[in-house]
Amino acid sequence: MKIYILDADVNKYRGLFYVNSEEVVEFNRLFNGTTLKRVWTGKEEFEFVPRRLPKGDTPGLSTHIPVFSARAVHLLVDILKGNGELLPISCDGQKYFLYNVTRIIDALDEPHCELERLRSGRIMDVVRYSFFQEKVTGTNVFKIPQAVLKDVFVTDLFVKRVRTAGLTGFKFRSVWSSDE
Repeated sequence: MKIYILDADVNKYRGLFYVNSEEVVEFNRLFNGTTLKRVWTGKEEFEFVPRRLPKGDTPGLSTHIPVFSARAVHLLVDILKGNGELLPISCDGQKYFLYNVTRIIDALDEPHCELERLRSGRIMDVVRYSFFQEKVTGTNVFKIPQAVLKDVFVTDLFVKRVRTAGLTGFKFRSVWSSDE
């Protein structure tokens, strides 16, 4: 089993910009692993940036808030369901979905990680990841409680599905393998 950090290739494909920039910090903090279904209006405004780049199936917004095209959702829905919630948005008249990852797994094997900590002892950054395999087996998309506002993790099954389907704009950084 391999685990990757899910990201968007914002150097080759358009990203999304949250139009209400005065509230961007509060907006980002909403995606902390708790459900948003009851409060989501879908009326939030987004713009594509930069317009000179092509549209991909996962326009970048924030490292902890994946965005998927309707096509990507159609091809990945079985993997996405149960690990988070799809929140509809519109950008340039096209339907996209913010993916609020609600599966939080306390799977970070801290003694075997290389960590940078703040003076308080809180984790500032993970330089080298290690996970408890038994805790991540059976899931394909998750966050860890130490960094709910930082990264989204996916497994090799997710990566294989994206590549096989020919979805564009996805970028994966391998961070752990159970074989190591």
